[in-house]
Amino acid sequence: MNFQKLLKEAKKAQQKAAEVQEKLSQMTVVGSAGGGLVEVTADGHARIVAISLKPEAVDPDDVEALEDLILVAVQDAQTKATELAEKEMGGSLGDVGGMLGGLF
Repeated sequence: MNFQKLLKEAKKAQQKAAEVQEKLSQMTVVGSAGGGLVEVTADGHARIVAISLKPEAVDPDDVEALEDLILVAVQDAQTKATELAEKEMGGSLGDVGGMLGGLF
């Protein structure tokens, strides 16, 4: 493969990566815990954008349980967001991303 073609492919991959990054900022995933008592919404970059608590999740005598549920839901949302990002980046960049050593 010649250098000019490699540069062209790199530029194309960089543009695709930017498009995927923008798309990911618009996508959301929901992590949950306690059978849906706690739900955490994250965008495709794993940034937490919302937390929802059902009233029955709140027990003033057991704050530690609620803290644990929130932590599990956050971790679930972040895991799902990471998987979403990997899927989107892999699908959009395909062979070009691999050819460039996963730089994008």
